[in-house]
Amino acid sequence: MGLRALASDLGCLIRRDGVRETVRRLGSGFRRGELLVLVKRLDEIQDIAFQAQLHVEELGPGSLPALAELNRRRCDTRATARFAADLEHGHRGFVASIDGRLVGYYWWADGNHSHLRRLGVELQDGDVYGFDFFLAAEHRGDGRAVAFLHAIESALHERGYTRLWGYVRGDNRPARWLYSMRGYEVVKHVDLKPGQMR
Repeated sequence: MGLRALASDLGCLIRRDGVRETVRRLGSGFRRGELLVLVKRLDEIQDIAFQAQLHVEELGPGSLPALAELNRRRCDTRATARFAADLEHGHRGFVASIDGRLVGYYWWADGNHSHLRRLGVELQDGDVYGFDFFLAAEHRGDGRAVAFLHAIESALHERGYTRLWGYVRGDNRPARWLYSMRGYEVVKHVDLKPGQMR
């Protein structure tokens, strides 16, 4: 399944983006970089003045078929097996839909996660770690990413969490802007080795 899925994903990327862009994008995964470790106090969530047309709900086993379809559309079918494994390991998440079609997801854990050691983060009582946030490119803009993140923060706060940890790549300006707008504080810089945060 692994090699077949990889070949399928590469073919999908080449058809969608062309050879040059696919090679450029794949090459960026083998570069060293910098991760910015983020934290946000969830008891200081500021309401937003608008609501985008997103429906946000808990991610569960019933979400896997819609997640598989989203992964197929974004040329990353290999992520589907990773998502099933994340559920088996007790990780949780949220999904976002527009007009009944799944367009995004967010994964989180309140216990052990392999990223935490690499980031040098030790969760305390009331802490939670968000480790995979995605919104389909055609649904970014118009405040949808901000609304999705606000809904996630609010839901985690309602569950009793007081701090949300995460990270963002230093070269991901749109994501850095989003987290800055939502009040996340950069607390640490970590050297990223190729393929390290999968």
